[in-house]
Amino acid sequence: MRCFVLAGMALFLADSPIFATASSGTNTATPFVPTEARQLAVQGERAFAKGNLPEAEALYKKALEFAPENPPILVSMAAVETRLGKISESDTFLRHALRADLNNGPAWLLLGMNALTQKRDDEAFAALVEATLHDPGNARAHNYLGIAAGRKGWNDCAEQELRRAAELNTGYADANFNLAVLYLRRTPPLVELARRHYQRAVDLGAPHDPLIEAQIAKAVASPTSPNAPSAPLP
Repeated sequence: MRCFVLAGMALFLADSPIFATASSGTNTATPFVPTEARQLAVQGERAFAKGNLPEAEALYKKALEFAPENPPILVSMAAVETRLGKISESDTFLRHALRADLNNGPAWLLLGMNALTQKRDDEAFAALVEATLHDPGNARAHNYLGIAAGRKGWNDCAEQELRRAAELNTGYADANFNLAVLYLRRTPPLVELARRHYQRAVDLGAPHDPLIEAQIAKAVASPTSPNAPSAPLP
């Protein structure tokens, strides 16, 4: 069976625009950004969108020479580093951004996503709690917090967060897929709920997963014993 879906990094910059307000979820005024930094960051965003990550990395680094404390540019730089597989460097930029703006939801979200990819589940959970606190309307933050909770075996919390993600974004295929995984791993499996959310995910564009479909069919044919233990999610 597929694990929880960790998709979405390619769209991360769209969720944390370089000229957003200094503190996500607050009324803090937009900080001054030097013209040179602004122009370079716009070019970096375009390079990122085209998939030219080395160029985007170079442009954001240059932008930070003009605006070294700008949290949105630091977060955008971190997103590029994550895509390049430079997780340690990405985390450094994110912590720098959080020193300047502790309420920065996108920084907390990417910090949690980085931790999830490296199986640092305690760090991931803590960061993603912060992400949902500072950006409560962000469906992806709730989705990833649900993943982190599921890995720790906190199924009720995982279900709550994944359902919240699906409610906030009714077109969110990954949240529905992850709910299907969660329900299949309950003891006994909640097969009908799993089937509904899996079908919803497929209807929203998620690819068919033969292993999930086989798991649903198997669960219908031979339900799991109610005495079997429930395992944390990978």
